[in-house]
Amino acid sequence: MSLHRNHDIQPLQGEMLTIYIDGHAVPAAEGETVLSVLSAVGLRQVSRNDNQQLAGSYCGMGVCHCCQVRIDGRYKRRACQTVVRSGMSVETASNRLNTEGLR
Repeated sequence: MSLHRNHDIQPLQGEMLTIYIDGHAVPAAEGETVLSVLSAVGLRQVSRNDNQQLAGSYCGMGVCHCCQVRIDGRYKRRACQTVVRSGMSVETASNRLNTEGLR
């Protein structure tokens, strides 16, 4: 699987940097949010809640908690509220809740 920014609304402007989404290098513009990059590459199911259900962004402004991802090893970071940094590692559909025994 490779990630390409095919869903940008307008051309990227400003200084470019690279972040890693699920291990794939993706270009990002300085100042944009993680959620903006996830949307640009077409990832809609970005979060896994404590019941292990997949979710996607809902409000896009930090109220609903539906876009929580793992960023640089830290779980439950809001993608819509996190500005990209060069070399940032983003893992989608991850949750630190131990699900062993849940069936």
